[in-house]
Amino acid sequence: MATRALVVGGTGGIGYAIACRIAAESKSSTVIISGRNKPQDIQHANIEFRPLDASSMHSIKQYTNAYKSVPPAEKDLDLLVLTQGIFSLAGRTETSEGIDRKMALHYYGRQLLIRELLPVLKDDAKVVIVLDGVRGGPPAKLNWDDLDLKTHYSLGNAANHCISMTDAMVQAYAAQQRGQNAGKRHFIHAYPGVVQTNITNSLPWFLRPVTRALGHLFAVTPDTCAEHMVRGTYECAAAGEKEGRFFSYIDNEGRLVTKKPTWSEEQIRKVEEHTWKVINDAIKASS
Repeated sequence: MATRALVVGGTGGIGYAIACRIAAESKSSTVIISGRNKPQDIQHANIEFRPLDASSMHSIKQYTNAYKSVPPAEKDLDLLVLTQGIFSLAGRTETSEGIDRKMALHYYGRQLLIRELLPVLKDDAKVVIVLDGVRGGPPAKLNWDDLDLKTHYSLGNAANHCISMTDAMVQAYAAQQRGQNAGKRHFIHAYPGVVQTNITNSLPWFLRPVTRALGHLFAVTPDTCAEHMVRGTYECAAAGEKEGRFFSYIDNEGRLVTKKPTWSEEQIRKVEEHTWKVINDAIKASS
């Protein structure tokens, strides 16, 4: 089946493996990969590269505006996959737009890409956010007065806020699919597990050997991870549609995660309002 897919963060690691799997399944598919740097050796002729600084809200807005400006046949998406991220032990490090770089990549930029690309998602499109669909604390553990962690930043808080707010947002997008004239798009928050990638290169030199050794013992290959992510996406979306559910959390083997904290409509609304305020303020500040 021919698929038009966009994989942000698809220039390496898990994202590139997912892009290659989709491209290999059908030569008539088109797969766009986006990130800072073009891979030296793109394995499939039906993969194309478009540059994007996914940590910048202004750059994302420019990118999505350009993407939406072409004819429908050249832009309508079956699949949007968001894998961009960074592994860093540094404290809060703000971008020029005033957002912590880790949170910009892992959360805010991903939400902006979904919002801006919703008009070009087909009615049955799938959106996959690869972060951590298994964990994520209950809403009560969020710092509701400081969701972007301007004053309460720590690596643990940043991870929990990004994961938990992603849980809320997939439910918010899914709620838009209900109704007589709504589509059947499915929004997935996925946990990739431990994967053998070059992300350890960003660690201090003295931690790399141990981390790599542990990775070889316990991690799966990017291709295996991609297989689980793609299969789980389509299986959970099909099952969800039958149940009238348009979001899923999946684990590292692509299985549906059912035991997750409950979010109230009010809590989801607060996350939405916060998210769009931070993003819109960043775009205005950099315009």
